Amino acid sequence: MTTEIFLLIAIDSTHLVMQSEKILLNNNFDIRIIPLPSEIKSSCGLSIKGDIDDTNAIFECLKSNNLDMNLIKFFKGEKIGFKKSFSPINL
Repeated sequence: MTTEIFLLIAIDSTHLVMQSEKILLNNNFDIRIIPLPSEIKSSCGLSIKGDIDDTNAIFECLKSNNLDMNLIKFFKGEKIGFKKSFSPINL
């Protein structure tokens, strides 16, 4: 059974998701927008998936672009087979 560990960024507004995506892609991060997993509650139905090893760099990139970090939550995602779990990352 394969295991995948990844970064999931939950953001409280669709506009902020799009803005974050543009910033991260312009800074050469390997990310993509995905539907927000049902295990995570947020007012926006979108999230950003990225490489877990880029967590601190992504946080600093978004913060340095003056985004409201109170609306952005970081999670470590683990997918084992069809089972997914998420744990908050406190930065």
